[in-house]
Amino acid sequence: MIAVRFIGRLGNQLFQYVFLQYVKQREADKLVFFENPHHAYIEKYFELERNDNFLLGSKAYSAITRVAPMLLPLKKIYIHNWVSPREFKLRNWSLYEGYFQSDYYYKQLKNPPRFKIKKSYLREFEDLYGTLFAESKTVVVHIRRTDYMSYGERRKRDISLPMAYFKKRLEALGDLSAHKVIFVSDDISHVKQVFPPQENFVFSENSEIIDFQIIQHADIAIISNSTFAWWACFLSHKKQKVYAPKNWFGFKIGREHPRGIMTDKFEWCEVNED
Repeated sequence: MIAVRFIGRLGNQLFQYVFLQYVKQREADKLVFFENPHHAYIEKYFELERNDNFLLGSKAYSAITRVAPMLLPLKKIYIHNWVSPREFKLRNWSLYEGYFQSDYYYKQLKNPPRFKIKKSYLREFEDLYGTLFAESKTVVVHIRRTDYMSYGERRKRDISLPMAYFKKRLEALGDLSAHKVIFVSDDISHVKQVFPPQENFVFSENSEIIDFQIIQHADIAIISNSTFAWWACFLSHKKQKVYAPKNWFGFKIGREHPRGIMTDKFEWCEVNED
């Protein structure tokens, strides 16, 4: 019996779901399950593999999985993210916790999850932005601020990217007058102050799954150090050009953190504070 715990929001949950599939693949003879499916909401947006939508949305399944570790105590094993992911011995009667923020586990899967967005959200996106993306070349800029400006439970620190980083990346693209430049952010009012509205600027104020699809459909994506944007680009079916901050959370210390986050699908750009 091996359990995996959900931590965090959408991007992190996608990584954790992939890790659970990795454990299932390696330990096919064991019961492998999420210890806290009530915390998940990926089944709200995505068509998952086999019967996972039903299980993750089931109150009965949630009750059983929460009780099981109490009746059969599992040893908690935390997978740290300061070392590069690699194959390790999986231990039975264990609860694995971590963020697993790497494409390593995805690449190990014989049949990796496709994370198909549910049809209702695809239709909503098409109604809102189908014409724009069909008729225009697009640059999407994803800017994460709010919780990133005071991040961490014990040692609060600012891991948000400087706005100069986004300005520099846009300037490096040259003349964008023929493009629609779409800004996606959790602090859109601040973004509008830094990037005053122009005729070809679009500022998204939509739900997270619509923002996810906006990033997915970009011709060029400039993203922040957010797993939400990472997955949107990683799952994109377009031939995107993706610019991401080198070293991710470790941009201030010049070291990749978490290790393994820097997928070869993106172009990794230096972050300067000015």
